[in-house]
Amino acid sequence: MRNLLRNDFYKLGKAKYFWVCLIVTVVLAAASVFLLDFTYKIAGDQMSAQMEQQQKALDDNGVNITTEGVPASYDELSASGQLLSFFAGNTTLLLAVLVSLFVGSEFNNGTIKNIASRNYSRGKIYLSKLIVCIITGVVFTLIYAAVSTAVSSALWGFGDISAGYWPDFFKAAGIELLLGSAFVSIFVMFSMLIRQNGGSLAANICFLEFISLLVMLGEMLLKKLFHITATLSNYLIDTNMTAVSAGLTRATAIRGVTVAVCFLAAAAIIGIVSFQKRDIK
Repeated sequence: MRNLLRNDFYKLGKAKYFWVCLIVTVVLAAASVFLLDFTYKIAGDQMSAQMEQQQKALDDNGVNITTEGVPASYDELSASGQLLSFFAGNTTLLLAVLVSLFVGSEFNNGTIKNIASRNYSRGKIYLSKLIVCIITGVVFTLIYAAVSTAVSSALWGFGDISAGYWPDFFKAAGIELLLGSAFVSIFVMFSMLIRQNGGSLAANICFLEFISLLVMLGEMLLKKLFHITATLSNYLIDTNMTAVSAGLTRATAIRGVTVAVCFLAAAAIIGIVSFQKRDIK
């Protein structure tokens, strides 16, 4: 297992797409803060009213999203206030691309067939890919958060913090990283199932972009047509990321950890079982 991990880290580090994704992560982290700064400057005093209108529209349509925790004015912006939001799924699209290219290239180049011929078990091969991708995802998220925090501190200052800020922050950041790892587990599963760069990339991006949209659309239809209020989106990964970043409570923490563990484990089990039963061509 140790040799598999070492080889996977080595191959990933040598890949050009890894460094491209890393550079894009740094640029995106800085650009997102500047964009947020520009948005609040343009909106001015109207931001609070806009937030209220958006929340009312979301509630009326039965969409289970809240604007709670969003700064109501430019003066409320601070690095400490936005720190958790920097962990909340900002790198998932890049990770979907990175995982698809990394795992898909193993099949395209015939590398994974050679590894399997060396008497390594299929389960260990899969777990090696999964562990490497999860660690990479954590590193990318931490880099994104570090760059965003540095830029936002320069623009707005770090801000005042309470005595219990850091303990709550580390708990919430840990849950965010766990939820991000659940996304990575799903990306690895699709990549191992499809076994092609293009197909796995399309599947991963579609899952990332459209699952939440479809679930929320279903909630809206239930609300409009049958006057039934459903909260299925409470059990989606990205919804829990948003909930945790808005403010950690006992309920959001338990639900976030449960959702993360269930998605991570389910995707890993499906991927391993499929990989063990299918032939490698």
